[in-house]
Amino acid sequence: MKKQKVTLETIANEIGTTKVSVFKALKNQPGVSEELRKRVLQVSRELGYVAKAASNTYTSIKLGFLVAKRFFLDTDNFYTNIYYHLSRECAAHNINISLYILTSDEEENCELPITLQQDQNALDGFFIAGQLPSRYMLNAVLKSKLPVVAIDFYDVDLQIDSIVTDNFLSGTMVTQYLIDMGHRDIGFVGDPHYTTNVLDRFCGYNKALIQNQLAFNKDWHLINNDRLGKYTIDYSLPDKLPTAFVCHCDMAAHNLLLKLQSKGIVVPDQVSLISFDNTELSQNISPSLTTINISKTDISLKAFKRMLHRIKQPSMEPQTDLINNWLVRRDSVKRIAAEQLSIR
Repeated sequence: MKKQKVTLETIANEIGTTKVSVFKALKNQPGVSEELRKRVLQVSRELGYVAKAASNTYTSIKLGFLVAKRFFLDTDNFYTNIYYHLSRECAAHNINISLYILTSDEEENCELPITLQQDQNALDGFFIAGQLPSRYMLNAVLKSKLPVVAIDFYDVDLQIDSIVTDNFLSGTMVTQYLIDMGHRDIGFVGDPHYTTNVLDRFCGYNKALIQNQLAFNKDWHLINNDRLGKYTIDYSLPDKLPTAFVCHCDMAAHNLLLKLQSKGIVVPDQVSLISFDNTELSQNISPSLTTINISKTDISLKAFKRMLHRIKQPSMEPQTDLINNWLVRRDSVKRIAAEQLSIR
């Protein structure tokens, strides 16, 4: 009978700990107690574990990708693209990565997806894509004790690695672009309480208004999605519209475009729209959207490297990596005369 191969997972299951802890103990890395280290070494000898020769691949590493359903597939392809690029990077290094979709009920009850609960002892770490409430992160995610890398959000209450874009600067940039195009009456579409991304973009938008001595008009602040990320056109437009809107993402801009078109308002001739993310949607609608490009490839590569670093150096202080953005000019913004008034 062929002898069963002894792996890190075999040792972890025998002891009742995680693969990460076994790996640290065998490599004499910090992060495990001396008692556990001795136990791992003892069990590995008893089971006849043979360490793999060093190589440029990471075939023993297994990772997870956790994303809330409200962020994935149903709205736009931003996080779908990130998962695609991250999967390619993992495949290039012979690393296995599994996708876990978090339902609204699981999020509300601070529960990991059932499949992730079943797999977590076999995982070496996982990515969180899209912001989840601090309560969920503390009561569900961080209890796993696995390395975590946050993608596209940060949380000052949590000590975790984050890969983010400079949304504050981008919010200022797009608003200043509209001002340079002659616009003085500029609204904002998005709920600052939804995610830190929206909040930072909203704050950047306000900074540009203040720097140019322009007033914020609360009547021009629209919200067209709910807490679950669902968009609707069942909302009222102000009687007096601004000449431009900064929209917190491409989907929000597309939704507003449909609303304006339903009222016979022409974009960009009467109202200009500018947004964020540069998803496929921004290119496939008419008019195509002027939007901030966020490189999904760069985010994925940074997240991948940060995760490997975290697994190797678990005691390292949490790191935040910033991804550069740039403006993609298309057809949804029109230059106007400085004296042009808001439309009624």
